[in-house]
Amino acid sequence: MRASMVFSILMSRARVGGWASRPLSITHTRVLGHRVAQRLIHAAAPVPYISRLADETASSEPRLRLLNSLTQRADPFVPIDARLVKWYICGPTVYDSAHVGHARNYVAFDIVRRVLRDYFGFDLLYVMNITDIDDKIILRAHRNHLEASLRALAGADGVDAARRAAERVLEAAKPSLAELMEAQRQLCDAADAAALGGVTPCDVHAAFLELTAHFEKEFFDDMAALNVLPPDAVTRVSDYVPEVVAYIEKIMANGYCYESNGSVYFDTAAFRASGKPYGKLDPTKVGAEEGKSVRELLDEGEGALSADGGADKRQPADFVLWKASKRGEPAWPSPWGAGRPGWHIECSAMASDLLGDAVDLNAGGSDLKFPHHENQLAQAEAHFDCCAWVNYFLHSGHLKIEGLKMSKSLKNFITVRAALGEYSASQLRFLFLLRPFFEPMEYSANSMRAAVDLERRFASFTASLDARLREAAALERGGAPPRHKWGAAERRLHESLHEKRRAVHAALCASVDTAAALKALEQLLRATNTYMRDVPDAAHGATLLAAVRRYFSKMMRTFGVEAEEEAGGGGGGGGEALAAALSSFRDEVRREAIAMVKGGDGASLREAGEALLQACDVLRDDVLPAAGMLVEDRASGTAQFKLDEPHKLVAEVERKREAAAKASAEKEAKAAAREAAAAREAERAAIPPLEMFDPKHDRAFEREESFGGIDEDGIPTLDGSGEPLSKSTRKKLRKQLEKHAKTYAAHLEK
Repeated sequence: MRASMVFSILMSRARVGGWASRPLSITHTRVLGHRVAQRLIHAAAPVPYISRLADETASSEPRLRLLNSLTQRADPFVPIDARLVKWYICGPTVYDSAHVGHARNYVAFDIVRRVLRDYFGFDLLYVMNITDIDDKIILRAHRNHLEASLRALAGADGVDAARRAAERVLEAAKPSLAELMEAQRQLCDAADAAALGGVTPCDVHAAFLELTAHFEKEFFDDMAALNVLPPDAVTRVSDYVPEVVAYIEKIMANGYCYESNGSVYFDTAAFRASGKPYGKLDPTKVGAEEGKSVRELLDEGEGALSADGGADKRQPADFVLWKASKRGEPAWPSPWGAGRPGWHIECSAMASDLLGDAVDLNAGGSDLKFPHHENQLAQAEAHFDCCAWVNYFLHSGHLKIEGLKMSKSLKNFITVRAALGEYSASQLRFLFLLRPFFEPMEYSANSMRAAVDLERRFASFTASLDARLREAAALERGGAPPRHKWGAAERRLHESLHEKRRAVHAALCASVDTAAALKALEQLLRATNTYMRDVPDAAHGATLLAAVRRYFSKMMRTFGVEAEEEAGGGGGGGGEALAAALSSFRDEVRREAIAMVKGGDGASLREAGEALLQACDVLRDDVLPAAGMLVEDRASGTAQFKLDEPHKLVAEVERKREAAAKASAEKEAKAAAREAAAAREAERAAIPPLEMFDPKHDRAFEREESFGGIDEDGIPTLDGSGEPLSKSTRKKLRKQLEKHAKTYAAHLEK
C-alpha cells in the first residue's frame, strides 16, 4: 500500500482540526510519502510537554526528542532526510546593536545545533535571514538623517527655529515618519534660505542600506565574539524582493490572498475554508483578535507604518504580505504597484527558496510564536497548497534582566558588547547552558555568579587534570613505568565515567537538556577529583584519566565552550606543547631553587635560590599572562596551566592580586584587633576587684554609665543618677566582681 494512502486512512481516523479527512491534493501526496510518521505525531492530541521521557524505561536506550511547539510535546526527532537536517532560524532586524536577549536566542540554538551536529552526527543546512527592510529600519534611517542634518548645522546662523523644531521631534518618545520628514524639510528650507550647504533630503534607499550594513556586520561580529557558529547560508530581504513578489503571486493564484489599495493581505478565512488549520502554534491567540494583547501583537507584526491598514482588511486576523509604499519609504515594483514586503512573508519566501516545501526545523524566540511564526507557516502552506511545511518549531525561552523585561526606559538594556565587557564569552555560554533552551531565564548578578563559578570550576578541573597527565608523562619519560593494574579506586572512577556518560546522553536526548547534562558532568568532575586526591601518585590511572579528559573535552567542544586540547596524549597543538615544555622547565628550576634555599651551604647559595624563586614568580605573574598563559603552582611541585586570551589572563592575575592584598589587609586588621583586645584584657586584669566599679575604670570595662555609693565589698549601691540599685541588680554586679576577682588572681600569679 502506498505511504500516502496509509497516511490518508490514518489521518481520516485522527480527524484533527477537521482537515485530516479532506481529500489530499497532488502536492499533499507528493510530499507526504516520506513524512507519514511525522504527520501522525502532529495529529495526536497535544499534551503538556515533559523534559524527561515518561514512556522510556531506565533499561531502554533513550531516543532524541525535541520540544515541538506544534504539538507542545517532546517528539521523537525524525528528519525528512535520514542525515540532512534542514533548519531555518529567524535572524535579527538590523537597526540597532544586538543585546543579551539576542545572545540568549542565538547562543541557545548554537548549542542545539552543535549537539545535533557533533553529538548526534547529523548533517545540517542552517539558514538564517537578515531583516533589512522593516518599519523600524525606515524610521531609524530618517531619524539618523535628521540628527546628521542637525550636526551639520550646529552653530549656524539663521536656522534657529527649524533647529529647535527638529530637536523637539527627536525628544519625542516615538516620532512618526511624517514628523521626521517635516523636520527634515524645515531644516533643508532654512539652510537654503541662509545659503548654507550640507543639508539634503533623505535618500531612504541609501540610508537604510547604510544603516543595516553597519548593524548586520556588528551583529555577526558579536556572534563571533560569543563563539556562535556562522550560518551555512544567509538570506537578506533586500536581495530577495523579486522572489517575494513571485511567492505572493503563487499564494494569490491559489486563492489565499487579496489586493486592496495597492497592498496585498493574506486571507485567513479562505485559508480556513480550504481545510487548513490556522493557529497551530497558539490557538488561543487566533480566536481572540479583539483582545488588547492580541491586537497589539497583530499591530506589531504589521509595523508602525501600517497602523492605518486595518481598513483595507477583510478580517481583523488578515495580515499584510505586500505593503503599498508611502512617501519616505523605500519601494520596489510589483503587479500591485510600488511597495515593499511585509515582515512575515520574507521568511516564508527565503526559507522556501533554499529549503523547499518540507522543512525539518524552524526556530526563534518565544515572542515570535504569534503572529510571526504562525503567519510564516500559513503563507508557506498556502504557497505550496500543503497541510504541513515545518515538522518541528523550536522556541527559546524569554530572558529577563533582574526579573524585569529588558527596556531602554528601565535603563536595563544590555548590549552583547557591554555584557562581554564584564564577562567572558564562555561565562555567558555557561549561563545559557544552565537552563534548557526552551525555558525562560534571568540575566542577573546572581545568575551570572553561578555561571562564573561553574566556568571557573570546570576550567580548574581541566587544568588539574592536564597537570596530572603531564606529570604522568614526565614520569614515564624519566623511566618510571606506568602502573596499569586497576584497583578499587580505578574501578569506581570508571563506573562513574560510564554512568555519567549515560546520564549526559539521556539529558541530551530529552530535548537537549543541557542543565541536566552539566549536572552529570559536575558529578564526573567530583568523582575524578576524588580519585586524584585519594591516589596522588601520577603513575596510577593515567590511561583512565586520559579517557575522562577526552570525554570531558568532547562535551565542552560540543557545547561550544572553549576547551584546551587534551594533555598528556600528544594531541595538543604547538602552543599547548610549548606551554607544557615551558611549565615543565620552570617546575625544574623552582625545585632546584627550593633545594638551594632549604639545604644550601652558605648565605650566597641561599640568596641565589631566593633570586631564582623570585624570577619564577615574576615569570608566572607578569610575563606569561601577557603572553596568554596562566600558571598556578601546586604543592606537588608540578604546576598547572591554562591558555587563553592575554587580556583575560592579565585581568585574572590582577583580580588575584587584589584579592590577596585585601585578604592580607583583613588579616592584619584582625591581628591588630586581637592585639588591642589583648591589651584591654591585660589592663582590666590588673585592676584590683575593690576598684572594679570605680568611675575611673569605666573606659577599661567599656561601661556606658557610672556607678556610685560603692560599699566596703566594692559593690555599687547607686546608679549614675544617684538612684538606689535594686537587689537583683546588686546581685548581678556581685557576680561580675567575683568573676573579675578570679581574673585578677590569675594576673597576680603571672
